[in-house]
Amino acid sequence: MNLADLTKRFYDLVAPDIPNEWDVEEVLEPYLKDDDDLCLEVLGCVPAIWPISNSLCYDFLRRVPDALKCIDQSRLSVWVGDILDRYELDGLKAAQRFMNDVENSCLSNRSAPGLLPLTEVDGRLLPFIRGIAGEELHIRPGRATFTDSETIFLPAQLSLFTAREDNLLLYKLTLAFQWAYMSSQTFTVKRSSCKDHNGESEELWLTSFFDSFEPGLLARDTYFFLETVRAWCFLERELPGLMRRAAELAWPLPQTDQDDPLAEQLRGLQRQLLRGDLKTGCTVPELDDFFSKQYGDGASALDSVNAVEKLCAAWLGVSGDYSGVRPLPFQGELRLKAIERVRQERLQRLGEDFAESLALHLASLSRDKLKKLYADEEQKQSGEGGLESDVTMIMDPEFAGTVMEEHGAPLLMTINNEELELPEELSSTAQQLINEYGHLPGRFISSAVGKAGDSVAPGGVTAENGHGQELPAAPFLYDEWDHRRQGFRKNWCQMNIKEIPPLKSGFIAQTLSKYHGLMIRLRHQFEMMRSHDRFVRRQRDGDDIDLDALVESLADTRAGLPPSDRLFVKLCRDERDIAVIFLVDMSNSTAGWVGTTIKESLVLMTEALEVLGDRYGIYGFSGMRRTRCELFRIKDLQEPSGEKVRERIGAISPREYTRMGPAIRHGAKLLAETDARVRLLITLTDGKPEDYDDYKGDYAIEDTRHALLEAKMAGIHPFCITIDHQAHDYMDHMYGPVNYIFVNDVRKLPMRMPEIYRTLTS
Repeated sequence: MNLADLTKRFYDLVAPDIPNEWDVEEVLEPYLKDDDDLCLEVLGCVPAIWPISNSLCYDFLRRVPDALKCIDQSRLSVWVGDILDRYELDGLKAAQRFMNDVENSCLSNRSAPGLLPLTEVDGRLLPFIRGIAGEELHIRPGRATFTDSETIFLPAQLSLFTAREDNLLLYKLTLAFQWAYMSSQTFTVKRSSCKDHNGESEELWLTSFFDSFEPGLLARDTYFFLETVRAWCFLERELPGLMRRAAELAWPLPQTDQDDPLAEQLRGLQRQLLRGDLKTGCTVPELDDFFSKQYGDGASALDSVNAVEKLCAAWLGVSGDYSGVRPLPFQGELRLKAIERVRQERLQRLGEDFAESLALHLASLSRDKLKKLYADEEQKQSGEGGLESDVTMIMDPEFAGTVMEEHGAPLLMTINNEELELPEELSSTAQQLINEYGHLPGRFISSAVGKAGDSVAPGGVTAENGHGQELPAAPFLYDEWDHRRQGFRKNWCQMNIKEIPPLKSGFIAQTLSKYHGLMIRLRHQFEMMRSHDRFVRRQRDGDDIDLDALVESLADTRAGLPPSDRLFVKLCRDERDIAVIFLVDMSNSTAGWVGTTIKESLVLMTEALEVLGDRYGIYGFSGMRRTRCELFRIKDLQEPSGEKVRERIGAISPREYTRMGPAIRHGAKLLAETDARVRLLITLTDGKPEDYDDYKGDYAIEDTRHALLEAKMAGIHPFCITIDHQAHDYMDHMYGPVNYIFVNDVRKLPMRMPEIYRTLTS
């Protein structure tokens, strides 16, 4: 393949972009001596990298010829996935470092002496880490070593040492260090003066701390190394036998690099740690105080923070760009985003448990006391007609901490000026939330008050804000499938669950009147579907004699064969056990009569399903870009239908774009947590998946298809009802030929939708 052909193919792959011709020819020229198959294989990786970073794509093409000396051509796509993982985690320089260090990557040598697969030893490693940590930690194979504080990800195989026993020791040492980081607050350190008492979900303080430096990568690598030294000393006290064996290993020392003086400083410290020289002296004078304290009385994570500030200030005038250093073999990577995601999920669970317990405590009070906890309805009305906040805390976080320190005294709170004392268990949970947030988040207290006050407040008190909207919970993070590199973009989409404010209007009454005759027929048809009677033949007992079985038994007796005792027919009734979630497209393309028809269909479906008794939920979806995916709760699976659900259906209105993948993944998650024999996920849409960013075309279709495959693997049956005239072009690829239906006239949708559901569940 000549240079012109290579260049033309490259331009076709990156269209409509028009890159600089000189740059393209420069990176493609080394491939002129390679065979066509290799050129096509390499260029096939370009569509996965180019949309992410043009510069990264050029670097990749320059590095491939050397990389193919270490990795097999068939593993090239896997290597691309690793590169993009590094890019999304730490940026361009981290991805470049990973490419330049391919010789030492896990892909470089699959047949090294001493090779130890994780699958052979995970049964021994899991009891080890759970035993020393005293927690239900998990182990998973991963492309990199790190922990999210609940799961420790380890390389799928190790071959650093020539002896398998040494590689097993490295696995154990890696697990021990991840435990040491968690036990020593490496990830959760925070200066007390920096607590945010207003925000309810601030990120880990370390994130903003590293961002305050230039470059932040230097601050992060320095901090993580100092914490590794602390972890080493911690493990020497807790696991002396393991650390003695670790000190005897012949560790490969980091190579020197005089071209990057800052990186060389850290590499020198790494070499000193592995040789055991840090106890006797440090080559960096600014760290003398830290190490003397570390190997003396012991340092804290805040000491590491202070040392980073001091060291970065001293290194400020050093010339040259900092390129970063590779972590030590047992150190792993510092992935604050993964830790933050797990932390938010844990805090959400803790807050929900607190709200449930507080609601039970409030409900256990006397009725008179409970009534006093709520203001008069007239006093609650704000200028906008909503409920003002009726829950306040009487203490600030400093007072709360003082109360807990005084002989375990319980926390106090006030609700509408009524003082309430929390029992010991609730005080303990509240203090955990205060330690994390700096205060008790109002959404958890409001939820508890609403649950306990339904029986005493006029019209019921709910966990809603002043406009009737449910206070937001922590967002969900979902992966997104990138077909160009055949891998996930981790935690790429942020899904926010929102409430649709109920809208009082005449829409529901008008719809029921418009379809009055159809509604009568539907109720009759769905009543017939409640249960299914069938006869089961050849039973040992039953309601009637099975004549066919009796004749066969008599014939067997005449023939000298033993007769059967299964001579009866039994009437069996099969009860329905079905759960279904309807995902409703609320993109701006549903404006006008399309959206009205969709709402009419939902009204008829809810009326029919109430007769049938199947569990069902309704959610609308829309969004703008990956950070603002929105799912609107219209009806939960366990929520009873009623006037409020009808009003929410009437309030459905067009929003933004159609990013279907996150909505499907969240709907599948809800169904996976539901115990039902049949679980359906029905999507109602008027167009193909598309969003404002690069979520369009093949990318969006492939992500949606993968989300549907994930749902099928979880035992959920997805189905789509579409009114898009071009649906046949892509729907068959996403759902399969029998898992969608095209309604060519949207006005027929209210009549067709119950019929479709009856067919799916019969």
